[in-house]
Amino acid sequence: MLSSARVARRVQRAACVALLLASACVPAVPRASSTVPVPAASSQWLIEPGDVVRLHNWGAPEQSGDLLVNDRGVVLIPTVGRLVVGGTVPDSLEQRVIRAFAGRFDPSRVEAMLLRPIAVTGGVKTASVLLADPTSSVQTLIARAGGSVRAGGDYRVYLLRPGLPAREVSTADRISDLGVRSSDQLYLQDPPFVVRNEVSIRSIFEALQLTIGALTVYYLIRRG
Repeated sequence: MLSSARVARRVQRAACVALLLASACVPAVPRASSTVPVPAASSQWLIEPGDVVRLHNWGAPEQSGDLLVNDRGVVLIPTVGRLVVGGTVPDSLEQRVIRAFAGRFDPSRVEAMLLRPIAVTGGVKTASVLLADPTSSVQTLIARAGGSVRAGGDYRVYLLRPGLPAREVSTADRISDLGVRSSDQLYLQDPPFVVRNEVSIRSIFEALQLTIGALTVYYLIRRG
């Protein structure tokens, strides 16, 4: 006949197996980010090479489109020619484009928006380079990349810049406030399984501990 100690060990091993099987089906537990958002306008976003000017000319739709800022900070505007925009703030872009169109088209029918290509990688469903306007938030870009590969749960987002240490950012941050450049990446780090399911695993473990204790007592009583 098995001793009570051996029975207890067998019950404990069975409980551990049950714990692993049960926890594998536990959904992630959402938790708020501990990273404080950067204050608005704390970092100046200037137009740089690689940015895109999205032009809408409602008077001549065929001249609308996405125009690349070249390595000299110049964008080529249809019917206008070269326009130096590098080093200026996005808020002044539309007025500069409108002034350039003066005498050619009705300025009230011309719109210009600055977009910056930003790579969103890591634990997202569709890692890609997205065109984002200055008001876009980190969370918006993650959503546009398909969201996290795991539904729910907490995750961390890092700003990666060549030659510099990774910097954790808040999902509430605006990319213009972070000073994100076109060579940067937003990297979503999916947390380990145990971290994502910490609360649920602890609850299951405590319940199994009670079960082990009850089974051990029951066995000892029957032997007595």
